[in-house]
Amino acid sequence: MNSNFEHYRIFYYVAKYENLTKAASAMHTSQPSVTRTIHNLEKNLGCRLFERSKTGMKLTPEGEVFYEYIAAGCSQFFKAESNLSDMLSLDNGTIYISATETALHCYLFQAMESFNARYPNVHFKILNNSTKKSIHIVKEGNVDFAVVSAPFHIEKPLKKQILREYHDILISGKRYSELKGKQLSINQLSKYPWISLTSEAITRKFLNQYFEKNGLKFEPDIELATTDMILPAVRHNLGIGFIPPEFAIDDHDSEEIFEIHVQETFPERNITLIYDTEYPQSIAAKEFLKFLSETTIL
Repeated sequence: MNSNFEHYRIFYYVAKYENLTKAASAMHTSQPSVTRTIHNLEKNLGCRLFERSKTGMKLTPEGEVFYEYIAAGCSQFFKAESNLSDMLSLDNGTIYISATETALHCYLFQAMESFNARYPNVHFKILNNSTKKSIHIVKEGNVDFAVVSAPFHIEKPLKKQILREYHDILISGKRYSELKGKQLSINQLSKYPWISLTSEAITRKFLNQYFEKNGLKFEPDIELATTDMILPAVRHNLGIGFIPPEFAIDDHDSEEIFEIHVQETFPERNITLIYDTEYPQSIAAKEFLKFLSETTIL
């Protein structure tokens, strides 16, 4: 028996509409093609499935039995197609993103909130990784794209787009209150204990270059694994450190920490989108990429 699902699908529509023309129209095909398929299906099964008449196509007793099974199978296939279509659409789609911690707090969370207000049924799956790991995951096709916060080099077919620019701020705990309200050089501040990320972090290398440019060597007293650990360490008066301004929003009116005004401007940094131009994107992912390109997130 050489029948396939397409034959069964045609049988289903002919039985449903009891009319060859209507079935052909519903399937966007020709009536002769439908007629030929039904004929071949009956030949393969060794029995007649329909009684032909001027009024249409009526199922034979054998056709009635066959239809019970085919209708149940088609129902499952149609449901699967519908669910998959919804998953790839803006009604029930999922977007997969790898993002650095800074990118999440300084840009992505806000962008997701705005996008979700427009498309509430789209879901996000976020992986929190370093810039290097995020780029690797995009190359492997494991996420739709990445949003990162450190300088990097990419090669085709990867592409990058700057989403937002920002400057880190230097913060201190109340232990060093003598620094509050003053304009100080990085040289004056170098004698204080510093808190930073470990030497492997791209952000740390960025900070090393900043000190070298000002004729200094950066030697932090405390090294931490993630940016979100710097603020609590500063709050506990373990030293001073640079963080993105968004990380200190909740502490602006607090007496626990304050911003130190540095004479030498800290270099501008970027939140950057990375994606693979050859990777097939879902409808939801394409719409979010378009949203990121057209929307300003401050």
